[in-house]
Amino acid sequence: MKTPFVNVSSLSLNSKLFWVLFTPAFIVSLLVAIFLLSTRFSDLNRNLHEQSRHITEQVSITSAYAIVFSDQNMMYRILQNALNNPNISSVQLFNSEQKIIAELGNASTQDRPFFPEKNEITEYDDRLESITAIHYTSNSLDGIFNSQTDPFNTQDQRSLIGWVKIESNKASLRLEKYQYSSLVIFTFLLFNIAMILCAFHTSKTLTQPINKLASVLGKLVKGQFSTAKLMKLPAEYTSIQRDLLDLTERLEYHNEELVSGIEQSTEDIRRSLDSMEEKSAQLHIANREAMESNRLKSQFLANISHEVRTPLNAILGYTKTLQKDITDPQHRLYVDTIEQSTNSLLAIIGDILDFSKIEAGKLSLESNHFNLKTLIDDVYQTLSINLLSKEKQIDLVPEFGLDVPEWFIGDSTRVRQIITNLIGNAIKFTHQGSVRTRVAIATENDQDISLSFQIIDTGIGIAENKIHRLFKPFSQVDTSTTRQFGGTGLGLVITKKLVEQMNGKIEISSDPSIGSTFRFTITLKKSTKIKSDPTPLELHTLILEPSSTYKSYLNNYLNSIGVTCSTCSDVEQTVALLNKQHDKIDAILLSVIPNEQSICEIRELIMYSTQQFSIPCILMIQPPGQITHYPDLKDICSDVLLKPISHDRLYHALQHLGMSPVTTPQPQKIGAQREKIKGLSVLAVDDSPINLQLLNHWLIPIGLEVTLAYSGQQAIDLAMNKHFDLIFMDIQMPEMDGMEATQHLRQLNAYKNTPIIALTAHALGSEQQQMLSSGMNAYLTKPIDEDVLISTIEKWCANTDSFQDQVNAKLIGIFDLEKALSIVDGKEEIAKEMFDMLADSLSAEKKLIKHHLENKDTKKLIEVVHRIHGASKYTGTVNIARNANFLETHLKELGMEDAEGVTEDFVEAIDELLAHRQLIPWTQSLDSSTTKA
Repeated sequence: MKTPFVNVSSLSLNSKLFWVLFTPAFIVSLLVAIFLLSTRFSDLNRNLHEQSRHITEQVSITSAYAIVFSDQNMMYRILQNALNNPNISSVQLFNSEQKIIAELGNASTQDRPFFPEKNEITEYDDRLESITAIHYTSNSLDGIFNSQTDPFNTQDQRSLIGWVKIESNKASLRLEKYQYSSLVIFTFLLFNIAMILCAFHTSKTLTQPINKLASVLGKLVKGQFSTAKLMKLPAEYTSIQRDLLDLTERLEYHNEELVSGIEQSTEDIRRSLDSMEEKSAQLHIANREAMESNRLKSQFLANISHEVRTPLNAILGYTKTLQKDITDPQHRLYVDTIEQSTNSLLAIIGDILDFSKIEAGKLSLESNHFNLKTLIDDVYQTLSINLLSKEKQIDLVPEFGLDVPEWFIGDSTRVRQIITNLIGNAIKFTHQGSVRTRVAIATENDQDISLSFQIIDTGIGIAENKIHRLFKPFSQVDTSTTRQFGGTGLGLVITKKLVEQMNGKIEISSDPSIGSTFRFTITLKKSTKIKSDPTPLELHTLILEPSSTYKSYLNNYLNSIGVTCSTCSDVEQTVALLNKQHDKIDAILLSVIPNEQSICEIRELIMYSTQQFSIPCILMIQPPGQITHYPDLKDICSDVLLKPISHDRLYHALQHLGMSPVTTPQPQKIGAQREKIKGLSVLAVDDSPINLQLLNHWLIPIGLEVTLAYSGQQAIDLAMNKHFDLIFMDIQMPEMDGMEATQHLRQLNAYKNTPIIALTAHALGSEQQQMLSSGMNAYLTKPIDEDVLISTIEKWCANTDSFQDQVNAKLIGIFDLEKALSIVDGKEEIAKEMFDMLADSLSAEKKLIKHHLENKDTKKLIEVVHRIHGASKYTGTVNIARNANFLETHLKELGMEDAEGVTEDFVEAIDELLAHRQLIPWTQSLDSSTTKA
């Protein structure tokens, strides 16, 4: 509702001055008019009251004798005299019984009046009623005519004989008030009109020079200096006009200088813009060249990966084939050396590709359930085989906090890579002592758990002034170290990037006299899998272990599974304790040092304990390769465990005391599995004759019919003339690559659902998705393992789903093609265009989401999520729409509280869509790609 008052601040100066002059006069005239009206009305009312009272009293006195003598003529004469007054409308006389005895005029028709003893006036809207009592005094004139009256007795004897009521009409009073009011109001208006004209003229006269000054100043602001010079003001403003002219001249001079400076600056800016445009063009060209260089770099890495892995595939394949038949130890050593060297070369290639992925921002983390303790045990076993030697005897000890669970959800491959890099470095640079891995819980909530790792070694250490070199690409602490120990200098760089990608950090403390400690944290999701507590074994063991560190490690674990221990440090102490407590000992754990004297002592101790007391022995060997030089030890002991001792393997060995370890697979089971694929027809396509020959060596002996093709076109020609149950397809081939050949094969009715497996050295995730989108069912990365190859054949030949069913299964919950088409009335071209617009923007939007989350900018984060949420509803991206809805609701209701987990799920949904984007079966896309091929 608007207020009726005028906003004074919005009025002009002329209006303000007008109101200042007019308002006092208006208020004074109003007060005078009110005063005159009030006094005049009061006088008129008072006169009417006095007149009514006077006439009533006069009639009361004169009518007393007429009432006493009942003289009607006299009564009416008295009433007529009173009625002759113009204000009197009626006169009535009442007797003592309150009955009317005489009346004249138009009396009001109202209820019976109240008869007071004294004069009383009652006022109504249209009249006045004046009533007074009529008294008769016995001392009046009638006593003269009474002879019995005592003339000397003057006492008055008053008696009530009636009342007189007179009504006065207010019409004349009201008319007189109206006339007087009109006169006062007319005078009031006339006076105020005169004051308005006077105030308006005065305000205009006083403000006109000021308005001229304001107008001139406004024109000065606009640069119209000539107008200011022509201005004329009254004589009172002469000094102001002179100063204003002086100011105008100065401003005109400064304006000319300013215009000149602006023109000069504009010319400079124009030249700068021309230069910037030239630089921008150069930068654009340089950026395009950099992008092209980056593309060529990725292509170069992919080609290098293919060119190196392809011959390595043949080397490793034939090496493993030779290992099956070699009996000569020296020749086996040579072959083992070839295998280890090849694996080292593969690790270097893997590091270079990982580093390239990290630089390009294409390294994504997977999510699966894994057992952390088993993973660390496997890492220790693998590294001890490759890095420990007869001369390097160190203790490898994993230590887990009691509250650390076994199962987690995360990328087990990358966790293994981090731990392998750090433990491998620790073992490599430690010559004696120990390498310990401590795992504890740093923080946790309902969904996530942050783990703290410490890799502690007693190695050569690192000088403090050289630690900063550790995490630089292609850099090592000392070039001499590089020559002695090898390496690319990428391991720790990749480790640091992986740790940071898992929301953690890594740091190091080192002292050359003590060793090094690497500390890092990673965040994983909690798993619903619960570790199964082992059944207590209720055994007593005797441990021969020279190392106090390893002795404590074994003792702690054995006590946790219900096994009591007696520990010894040498053979003599072990024999003495065995003779005293042999009836209490259920098993002996023996640590074997790989030298002739130790082997002889251990052999005699095993024979003595088994023959004399029938106590089984379990050997603990380090390094593992040494046991092959002493095959007789394997035959006389219960089990052989490789250091570092795995908890699960040790528990299994104690659970099966006295039983020989089973080291070979069951041939019947393997034979039954391979019987299922026997007789299948396989087409192998590769431009490398060596790789095709290797596949022949692997597949023909197990009963498969293998056909070889050396190009994509040759594969298509063979497929048109013969049906194959499975096809192995190389990717990079001349003339027609594997993906293009696969698209042509999928157009043939006979091969719409035939399993096509890629054999490739291309390891980048985007290339893997391109393979699957081209129509391939799966891929194997070179070098290919024989067992993996055969299990892949078994898996896909037993699969009865069509290729489209397999694609749809991967897209369930990620993308709904029917929904995307229904929104646009089945127009696939529009649906695909809308989807591509969303998908093309997701990479940039994902960076914005992470940026706003780090800066805790809730408003901007909601804007980005809402934008994606709106677009996802019309493009069939159901998983993104669902997670966007969750995140947007969370941000609006709870803000940034616990928003990291919901945001992470949303980002994972985006990554999942982008990873499966090329699998979406757009008819238009397939047609265009086919045409292009």
